[in-house]
Amino acid sequence: MQIVPLSGDKPFFTIVLSKGHVDKPAQLEIPSRLHSHLPGSRVPAVLLFGNQSWAVTYCGELKCKKLGPGWRDFVVANRLRIGDACVFELITPAAGGTGSEGDGKVVFRVQVLRGDLPEEITSRGATSRDPIVIVDN
Repeated sequence: MQIVPLSGDKPFFTIVLSKGHVDKPAQLEIPSRLHSHLPGSRVPAVLLFGNQSWAVTYCGELKCKKLGPGWRDFVVANRLRIGDACVFELITPAAGGTGSEGDGKVVFRVQVLRGDLPEEITSRGATSRDPIVIVDN
């Protein structure tokens, strides 16, 4: 899959996938710095990746805003694994809903960077007793 440059004028966030992102019940929390760009209610959302799209639910009514139902389908369809990184660029923030690109839906363009990290690294970090340690040489 080819990496496409970000537009430069739209908000985005990156995440390295962990167990909670890929295992049931898979969910993806949206960083707080994007909250002001998103609705404060539950609305349909679309994830664009390659030439396909996936319907998900954006749960904006919660304190921790997230992608809920439908996110797991995206994970499975794209064989996402712990250690893969995703870049989410907010294309349409669900404003309006008439004639816009998202037609009232939150739309993210997603790019996937395969992690392929060794098991001894990806199995860590599940608890504070088993932290991820980053060594900068």
